[in-house]
Amino acid sequence: MKHIVFTIDENFVRFCAVTMASALASDKAADLIFHIVTDGLSEESRRTLSSLAEKQGAAVRFYEVSPEDTQKFTVRWEKHRISAATFWRCMLGDILPADIGKVLYLDCDLLVLGPLDELWNTELDGYALAGVPDDWTPNLRHFERLGYDAAHWHYVNAGVLLINLDYWRGHRLARQFEEIYRRQPRNIMHDQDLINYLLHEQCLPLPFRWNVQEGFYRPRKEQQDEKFRETILHPSILHYSSIKPWQYKCMHPLRHLYFTYQDLTPWKGVHPLDSRSARLHRFWHLLPYTLGWKRAKYIRL
Repeated sequence: MKHIVFTIDENFVRFCAVTMASALASDKAADLIFHIVTDGLSEESRRTLSSLAEKQGAAVRFYEVSPEDTQKFTVRWEKHRISAATFWRCMLGDILPADIGKVLYLDCDLLVLGPLDELWNTELDGYALAGVPDDWTPNLRHFERLGYDAAHWHYVNAGVLLINLDYWRGHRLARQFEEIYRRQPRNIMHDQDLINYLLHEQCLPLPFRWNVQEGFYRPRKEQQDEKFRETILHPSILHYSSIKPWQYKCMHPLRHLYFTYQDLTPWKGVHPLDSRSARLHRFWHLLPYTLGWKRAKYIRL
């Protein structure tokens, strides 16, 4: 069985459903168990997510975060965009049952576009987790801010993490995350920083195709590289890590794929351009690019 974890509040139910639908369509549903960590998710939302999975033969389990745990971390950076739910992944070792030794954590702004067997079977002995670097080439600003040597260039994007829960429990990482976040508020902006600060030497790097992020589709010199082109043309997991497809401003070249999988959920047909005002806003947003006044944001595939 493959154990997939989401941490969500009520605002992310629809987006969680789309990511679940993509995993169900791309892998063997009967092999999937979805673990949803939440606080106060409505019964209707629970039924919606359970039904989506169970109709395909997958299972869903819910875990309630206690009020005490929700207060351990506060959002200090980009409060308009980041929910406190993002920090719950730091507590997974304590939240999930002890008989689950490994989980695949997924953000809810991504699509699973291929079977997960190879990723799931990655050997994690001696590692706390495995993840994909946050950029194709190392960004030195991360190391300068967090204060560790660039030789340990594993600053991973926390949207896709294969987590060794046995390691996390054995090293009491939930407690360490809490203590470090309380001690280092200036340098550590969010849970991704926190995970990298503590675990950069215990992180196994994964091939980029397991977390193809939005920035990979921006104009860049790496596009002449055959491996790079193959990665962005055929992602195994596609991560809309900046502006989301459900926002009218989104210009991602693979934006349309999101709605293909959304149509497999109860939100079939819902689109950000359903209203006249949204269409008008998008028109004015795209006009400078259409007229060539601004450089194209993304490459043509």
